[in-house]
This record gives sequence, structure tokens and C-alpha cells, in this order.
Amino acid sequence: MTEILLRQENGWTAPKVAGYALESEVQALLAEHPALVPGVGPGARSCREFLTEPGPIDLVIVDEHGELTLVECKLAANPQVRREIIGQLFDYASCFWKMDVNDFLAKWRRRGPDLLEALDDEKAEVLREAIARNLSGGRFRLVLAADDLNKPLKRMVEYLNAMSGPETSVIAVAYTRMTHGEVELLVPEVYGQESAEAKANRSGTDRVVWDLPTYRSWIQQNDSQAIAGFDVLVSAAELAGLMLTGSLAAKPAAGFPILDGSGQQLGTLSVLAYSGMGTSVELNFNRLASKPEDERPPAEILQVFLNDLVNIPEFRLVAEKLRATDFKSRAPNVPLRVLSPGAIDKLVAALKGLMTRPR
Repeated sequence: MTEILLRQENGWTAPKVAGYALESEVQALLAEHPALVPGVGPGARSCREFLTEPGPIDLVIVDEHGELTLVECKLAANPQVRREIIGQLFDYASCFWKMDVNDFLAKWRRRGPDLLEALDDEKAEVLREAIARNLSGGRFRLVLAADDLNKPLKRMVEYLNAMSGPETSVIAVAYTRMTHGEVELLVPEVYGQESAEAKANRSGTDRVVWDLPTYRSWIQQNDSQAIAGFDVLVSAAELAGLMLTGSLAAKPAAGFPILDGSGQQLGTLSVLAYSGMGTSVELNFNRLASKPEDERPPAEILQVFLNDLVNIPEFRLVAEKLRATDFKSRAPNVPLRVLSPGAIDKLVAALKGLMTRPR
């Protein structure tokens, strides 16, 4: 750490390092002031002891854009500050990867105020969707918060940033607490932020808007078995009033917004590219699931829609998943290459019925 000096009437003097008695002191400090964490903006919210399968993670931070920061706090005196904390943090991150956004929000509410409650409907939905995308894509900022950084920990952070994918950044921060008389100072020392930002900037140049021509060209070159199904889906969807909307992303991603008769969005028929599965379609009704009962389509209309899906063999499991979770969980993906034109037409007809049946 760079030496800190304070000037008083008797000249320059150095404050004393006070340290922390407990790791929970660091946790409480960052929970109250999440903007102290590198990359986190002033409008961020924090949640302490967020429960995951391997145990509670010290701190989860969500900023106003839905970016997720996972923080684990350790003191230098703790022998886990080297190897164990790295494995622990990645273990936690793996639990958040592909977590359903409704599960995430429910876990957040168990530890504090609702993340979306103070927002109007439009802003809440934008934030919800951003969180859902980051959970699905495993886009996290991982932060190791300590009172001191040793050389092995710095070396591991540098290595992990070099070897991990562009969606994950690893940063270590030493929050040194100092005192000078009655004055207390907090001096953060950040390590790994430059390499994490450089990696993110490199990946950002690869992001494109996956509009219809761009997506079709990619499928033709990379998943030719799915191109016929993609063309049938786009044609049938347009006739039914479903229009493809592309996403800005490094990997192919687009979707058809599913609207009700009043123009309110119920969900999305997403078209995504997965390794090993090729181009797939996915039904996501998070918007519908979050609506109050009086704003949702009547139960009988939803049941007709689910029954229509059940009658399409390739979407039977999708219908069962949506029915079992009351539309709260994402349904299983269905590869485009296995869908016949008839199955696609029936899927689009079921969606059109959901969108146009009178309420």
C-alpha cells in the first residue's frame, strides 16, 4: 500500500493501521456503502448473507443496470485468504449461474427489502430482465475483499482474469482501516481491475446486434440443420403478429415478445444458441409470473394455451414445466433442428391464441 501522510501544525505524520476484529466488519461496511466496491455505481443495492447451496455468500450487489457483483470477505489472518477463498467464490458463482430470476428475487427478499418494490412497473421489468440475462449468462463481477493482499492472492487474481471467459471478472481489494487521533480513514487498494477491464473491453468489440439478417446468416454458417426451422418460425411468427427483436450480445440471441390484447408483454419466445444443442427456442414468461392476478390473462385462457402446448409432442415437457411452476420458471429449451414445420406452426398458433383471446 502507498504510504499515507496527514499534515497538521506539527508537520506530516503517518496514521496508524487499526485493522478489523471480525470479517463481518468489512462485510457490514461494504453492505452500507456498496459503491466502495470497484465497478459498482452509486445507485447499487446490497444483500448480506445471501443463501446459496454451499452456504451464505457474504454480499451480493445489484446495480441500477442489473449487473451482479459477488463479494466474499476475509481477513489476512484467516488461512483461507489464499486458496480457499478463490474456490469458495467460484462455488458461489456457479450457484448463481442459470438461477431463475424469480428464485433470485425471492432469496433477496428473505434477507431484506424487495429489490423491485420501490420501482415503477416499467423500470422494475427492465431491471428484472437485466438480472435474468446476467444470471443466465453467468456474467458476474467476483470480488475478494480483505484487509491486506498478499503476493500469492494477487498472482491468482491475475491468472484467473487471464484464463477465465470475458463474462467473469475477478478483483481483489484490500480495505485498510487507519486511525489518526479521532479521525478514521479507509484506504482501498485494488488489484486486478485493469486486467478485468481490458478483458471486458476486448469482448465488447465482439458484440453485435443480432437482427434477422445477421442471425440467419450465422445459423446458415454454424447450424445449417436449423436454418429451415428458423425460416419457418420467422415466417409463421410474422403472420401471427410476432416480430423478432435482436439483442446486443457476443453470442447469438434474439426473441419474439409475446404481448396480450392490450399490448402488455407476457413473455418472450427466445431464439438462443447453445453449445452442443445448436439453435434452440425457449419460452420465458417471467413478466406474466410477476403480474398481479387481476392483470394476468384469465386462468381458463392460460389452461387452453398449456393444453395446446401439450398437444405438440416436442413441447409436452415445456407445458408440464410451465404448469407445475405457474409460469415462474423458464421452460426447457427445444432445438430448432428437431422441430417439424407442423410443430412450429402449432407452437405459433398456441401463442397467437394466448395473445388474441378476449379477456
